[in-house]
Amino acid sequence: MDPIPYFYEPVNRNAIILKPKQAFFDWLQATEPDNENPITILDEHNVYLIREMDSNDDVRRWVKKHFDQLFVNELNDWYADESLWPKNRTYKLFTDWFDVEVHSMVLDLEEGPVEKDLEY
Repeated sequence: MDPIPYFYEPVNRNAIILKPKQAFFDWLQATEPDNENPITILDEHNVYLIREMDSNDDVRRWVKKHFDQLFVNELNDWYADESLWPKNRTYKLFTDWFDVEVHSMVLDLEEGPVEKDLEY
């Protein structure tokens, strides 16, 4: 019997999704205290792709080592003015502000190559 082929092709990446917690939304509100319609939930989140690792624990260790790069990117998505960002960004603060999801199966459903937008 012939083996059943995979329908979708996996890519050699792991995915990290950061989901803001209440502390993040509190910070957003503090930056615009006159906002009568504070943001309390997001419909979508950034997905970060990193090299494929042997385990989700390895990915979590990578996140712990590189948390500030992720933190800065999330803050910059909302305010480019760094004076509004928390000054002492620790890993504890990061985990207070974000839930971290790790995904080991990243499947490519498209035929064309993945391209990077180098204009950023």
